[in-house]
Amino acid sequence: MKIKVIGKAHREEERNPYNFNQVHYNGPDRGVEGMAALTLNLNPPLLPYADIKIGGEYEVDFGLRGYVVSFTPTKF
Repeated sequence: MKIKVIGKAHREEERNPYNFNQVHYNGPDRGVEGMAALTLNLNPPLLPYADIKIGGEYEVDFGLRGYVVSFTPTKF
């Protein structure tokens, strides 16, 4: 699936050990007329936070359970 990033965030906390990047984009969703604002949670090793560009286009692949397994910039 191809997406265009419209926002990003990094979430990390030491008390409850979690560390992930969030990517925000517009896309189709059930029950929504037009486009919905959607969020993907990414494991930082897929692509470091600093390398995610707002306005950039990325290819996203999902595994069988719906988790993101690949997040790469598209090639022009």
